[in-house]
Amino acid sequence: MPFCPKAGKKQCINRMIVKTIFEDTINEYSELIDMDTAENMQRMYYRGIAELDSDGSRALSLLIWELQSVDSPGDTTSELKFFYAADPSCISSLLKDYQQEAMDEDVKKTVFEMKSLDNDRQAALKECGFTLTPAESRDIEVTLKDCLGLPIARRKAPSYIQSIVSLDNSEFNHGLMNIMFRYSEPALEDLMYLPREWFDQTVSCCVKTDGRVNGFLLVHTCPSGTIIPVLFYALGSDYKQNLVELLRYAISRAAESYPQDTVVRIHRRSDAVESLTGRLFPGKKGAPVIFGERAE
Repeated sequence: MPFCPKAGKKQCINRMIVKTIFEDTINEYSELIDMDTAENMQRMYYRGIAELDSDGSRALSLLIWELQSVDSPGDTTSELKFFYAADPSCISSLLKDYQQEAMDEDVKKTVFEMKSLDNDRQAALKECGFTLTPAESRDIEVTLKDCLGLPIARRKAPSYIQSIVSLDNSEFNHGLMNIMFRYSEPALEDLMYLPREWFDQTVSCCVKTDGRVNGFLLVHTCPSGTIIPVLFYALGSDYKQNLVELLRYAISRAAESYPQDTVVRIHRRSDAVESLTGRLFPGKKGAPVIFGERAE
């Protein structure tokens, strides 16, 4: 999770205003929030609040989070995605306001990963009930050049691997529903609600055989240019080979459209994804982070 370290010395004692952050107000905080996080405020399960000084002219603290496992009663988790505090004294009041928001959403647990967190902010978070542990990030980052160096990138994908552009809306939606009905791994919480245009139209691809869509590799290209795979799954007896072909096609198309130093960020959301990335990029590790967790 990005942590914005810009620190002013103004304390939060006189904090007066709490504002909910919406898609159409996120630009008010563009000096603090990175463009990729800001884009995510368009999505269904992203939430945010900001605490402003008494005249409403300056954000003293800000928090953006994503609700997860919302379809599992009693298991709803909130993952903090962006955290800003002008001063450690701001953290307690910010998290108090967040706690009410989490209660309203029936959140049972809050988690986060932060790459950097000074001692004062660590102490403030611990006082707010978080357990902090050094960990390895669930994300790994490779470059498109790394992907082009994979053995599978040396051949051309077969004709039944197609761009999602080739699908009409009915084929795309039916294929996605069919995949998600059988998909057993954790996926993006709002995958079925994202507009088709959210997926990179050049790189995202599908398996289409006998007029049916039996697999997808869907990726999103962030405003920063970072490519993020969000769904990689295939059905049928040939699913293993089809997964290879999907990956082969996507790497080839990405190489035609993006520079080789383009970052590909892979979120290891399950043991299966971690196993796959370990085989594709042996020795590649996630960045050191501080993992935080609190029961709500």
